[in-house]
Amino acid sequence: MAGRIFNWAMTIFVVLALLLSTISIDEHEKELQKNVKKMEQLGGGGSLEDQCSSITFEDLFDYSSAIFYFDISEDWESATVTATAWVNGTSTDDLRTSLDSFLEDLFPSGGDGWISTDEREAVRAVASECIEHALTRIAFREGEAHRGGVGIDWKNTTWQSNGVQIEEWNLIPPNHAEKRDCETFGSSSDCFEIPVAPNNDRDCNTAIDASSGIDECRLELWMNATLMIPDVESGQQYTLAFNASNVTQAVYEFTFPPTTDLRIDMWEECEGRDVSFEPATHADAPIRGTCLGDGSSSYTIIENDDGNLIYTLSPVRPPSMWPSGEDIFADFTITPIPIDEPPIWTDKSPADGSWFPSPNGGETRWASWDSISEWFTDDGPVSQLDVVCIGESTLNLRQSMDNSLWAEIPTTDLVEVTCEAVDSAGQNSGNRTWHLGVPFTISTNSQVMSNPHEIIVTKNVGWPALQIEVGLTQNGEIGVSEATTLDSESITIAVASTNMIPGGAQVWVSASGENVFSMGYVYELGIFKESLPPLISVSESGWDGSFYQAQGQFSDPDGEAVSFSLAIDGTTAGSISISGNSWSTPRINFELWESGEHSLLITGCDDSQKCSEAVIDINNSHLFEEKIIEPIENNPDTSTGILPAASLSLTLLSFTIGLIYSTRRD
Repeated sequence: MAGRIFNWAMTIFVVLALLLSTISIDEHEKELQKNVKKMEQLGGGGSLEDQCSSITFEDLFDYSSAIFYFDISEDWESATVTATAWVNGTSTDDLRTSLDSFLEDLFPSGGDGWISTDEREAVRAVASECIEHALTRIAFREGEAHRGGVGIDWKNTTWQSNGVQIEEWNLIPPNHAEKRDCETFGSSSDCFEIPVAPNNDRDCNTAIDASSGIDECRLELWMNATLMIPDVESGQQYTLAFNASNVTQAVYEFTFPPTTDLRIDMWEECEGRDVSFEPATHADAPIRGTCLGDGSSSYTIIENDDGNLIYTLSPVRPPSMWPSGEDIFADFTITPIPIDEPPIWTDKSPADGSWFPSPNGGETRWASWDSISEWFTDDGPVSQLDVVCIGESTLNLRQSMDNSLWAEIPTTDLVEVTCEAVDSAGQNSGNRTWHLGVPFTISTNSQVMSNPHEIIVTKNVGWPALQIEVGLTQNGEIGVSEATTLDSESITIAVASTNMIPGGAQVWVSASGENVFSMGYVYELGIFKESLPPLISVSESGWDGSFYQAQGQFSDPDGEAVSFSLAIDGTTAGSISISGNSWSTPRINFELWESGEHSLLITGCDDSQKCSEAVIDINNSHLFEEKIIEPIENNPDTSTGILPAASLSLTLLSFTIGLIYSTRRD
């Protein structure tokens, strides 16, 4: 009896051990899955640092408005940061929904459309840790003013490790009309939860009368953090860069240590680069003073009673501007304000008497801001200069919103325009006069492409000799081009059409010359290349019993893909196999067709639906010819065991008698 009890006890012990082991493994697996899910909620995979290092505060918390205060330390090594963000209206529903989705699989109740006081603690902890690795949008670089570029990091500040604290108010309204006790197993005794989006009454606080007009569902976020600033020693000359991408409405206030004569030397908005942009070449960085801001951001600068300079930045970029990027650069210095000098022409500016070619007449941008911005230097931003041009009234000269120069260019005549730059003090650079017009016309005698194809270039009166290059182009790819000098009234250029595919083609022309601005343009002359049908050959065919098969090669003169079809006597019969430039039919059993003449048709068509055919005439009559069986000769001397046909009746008679005898005996 004792032994039996012992055996039962051991059995129960083993079973419990196995169950506990299984539970442990399951729980461990769930923990791993939770960690993976936690990473995926932030986008992608990897550690929390990997995920958060590419986002900003705004990516985690989509607020309605916010204010950030940066109090920079005396040693310029860090800044104490305090921030408040407000979330109003239905934006609170979006934020609570986003947080509930983030908590899915982190908590048993995550992702269920409700958010609880227990889950709130997780939000605070994970958000604080995430922001530590997030982008700050801010960079300080001491020394010469810059606009970013290779080796110049304008996003070099970081949040101090373990130095970020996120708090909130009213994430879980305590007097919410729809609140309920937490129903998830293991919840705290005082846990309650609310729906991520309230009902139509939006009664998030039963203690407030709805007639008061107060947004009962609003919430606030607070952040306390430390911003780490690298490589700034004296704070006497530096660039403060800020990326305002996707910042809807926020204020950033920077308070600098007292520094005698500290001032802003230049401030500008530079459009186009988002917060994740990394420069690949120096060309990625705009030239200082040439940025054309969209006016979405503004700033103020004051000095308080303690001698601190306070720089307040206010970017306002509504969602309609997303996801466009914007950098804001503020160059600080203690150097005295220089004497205001007039703008000066640079070495890159067009000389007096230069030529500006346009490909066609009509309203034309004859000089872009990218070019104009390199023509002048000034004490202030070049973008604030007024470039004034005068000419005949028919030119309708004007400067567009992006500072480019436009005019109504005549089709054949040359016109003159005189321009100068004027600064805010009315000082000018002195004027220069240039020629505007269409240098030549392009034509062809045939719209059907040949190889080579002739292009006619006719020079307009008054233009100097030009170096031109002409080529055919398709889908943005320029083929073989021909270069020559246009110094006579008209020239004909034979342009190779090698590698052109069937369809339309355009003519690309570039032109340059002494004191002539370079011009490149693609002209549409209606030229098209006709498609040629593919070439199909039969290299081998024959019978294998009742089966017939053929194979061969193919090519397309235009390099297009070729598809095949197979028919017997006009009826589709299987498919053609293709390998490289070879084709082959399937094995065709001609016992299934009637005896006689048959036509095997192989058709190949290219992408332009130009087709070629190969026809094989086949006669399968031999498959239906009757086979004549030769009679076996009688030879009594052989002992083959085969009975002669003449004794067949005797054999049957003997078999019948034997059967009767056997029956009687039975």
